[in-house]
Amino acid sequence: MIAKFFNKTKPINTLIILILLAVIFVIATFSLVDNGLTVQFFLKRIVVLIGLLMTLFVINFIIRKNGLIKDNSYVLLLLILCIGMFPFSIVNNTLLIAHFSLLLAYRRIYSLRTLKDTKEKLFDSSFWIGIATLIYPWSFIYIVLVYTGTSIVNKITVRNIFIPLIGFITPIFIYGVYLLAINNFNISNLQLNYSFSFSNYNSFKLLIPIALILGYLLWAIFSTTVKIITVNNEFRTSWFLLLIHLLISIVIIILSPSKNGSEFLFIFFPTAIILANYLQIIKEKWFKEIFLYLFLIITITIYFL
Repeated sequence: MIAKFFNKTKPINTLIILILLAVIFVIATFSLVDNGLTVQFFLKRIVVLIGLLMTLFVINFIIRKNGLIKDNSYVLLLLILCIGMFPFSIVNNTLLIAHFSLLLAYRRIYSLRTLKDTKEKLFDSSFWIGIATLIYPWSFIYIVLVYTGTSIVNKITVRNIFIPLIGFITPIFIYGVYLLAINNFNISNLQLNYSFSFSNYNSFKLLIPIALILGYLLWAIFSTTVKIITVNNEFRTSWFLLLIHLLISIVIIILSPSKNGSEFLFIFFPTAIILANYLQIIKEKWFKEIFLYLFLIITITIYFL
């Protein structure tokens, strides 16, 4: 039922997804945020909700514009369910802002396949990664994605090697100059803190969704990659770029200094697209239903553990 309903892109699908996001957002806010119910508190949360809605809009634009998915609503649905499984991801404002900046970078990286305005895309994507790095320092690793995209479309030149570096350094340089101007320069702002302590993942609230997502991902990547490499189409370049994107996101999760589930925000974008593509090639309707219902059940159960 649920798989068939979201198998097409319709206004009612989008409305239900937005309602689901609002419900998850309200539940996460009142169960995780321990602040007084003041006007200022509600205003801040409304701003965050608007930011999340903008995030969905940007993601939908990226996947439609670059042909990362067919005409269905699976990506947005899976994205919302992933957020629901890791509610700390929507109460960490720092990561939300960094993630939004990275989305603006992804928008340019995935469009490299068109071979138009390559230099502008390289600069813009690296510029946004530079801004994300100022907010969340480990974001700098996504510069690898820029060079991967350039390599996949065979646009590696001396100029195209230096353009991303210039774009990446530009916002960091401007910010450094600003701090020097106000006499508040502190190198610790860009300190790369990390932690290899995964004890928090022993909690069922994190262990269950992590096991579900990683299990589905491993199966989906194997099955879908075999299908894609046997078909000679342009989506292969985007698919391999998605796999590198996923790998980079996993590295950032491993290095993240705070392991409370919010760090999984970085993995939601490639995960949702990979799983959605897997759902598209499954012929067994009953399996699609079980796949999505299990996601929905785990999302609901998390709040009772």
